[in-house]
Amino acid sequence: MRRFILGVTILLLLSVLVGPAAAGGRSDLVRTVFTVEGMHCDGCSSTITATLERVDGVNEATADHEKGTAEATYRPRKVEADKLKAEIEKLGYTVTGMETEAVES
Repeated sequence: MRRFILGVTILLLLSVLVGPAAAGGRSDLVRTVFTVEGMHCDGCSSTITATLERVDGVNEATADHEKGTAEATYRPRKVEADKLKAEIEKLGYTVTGMETEAVES
């Protein structure tokens, strides 16, 4: 019985450790960079950043008024890029472009 329990324990540990590597090392996160018009100051950047970070599923967000971009890293199973775009536009800004890529772990 001990061998059986030990064997099951080893299999469980291997599945946890090897599982992500077997999936190509990819995580379930994506990053979308939004091109945003209408940001003029640090306050604009801070407002967009805070708004995106409050959305369930978003791990990290930043905005840069000088570059005219906002970026969010999130779990697409919980939230979609269009929802994040809508949150930015609710604030009065215009999103003119979006580029999404997978985030490697």
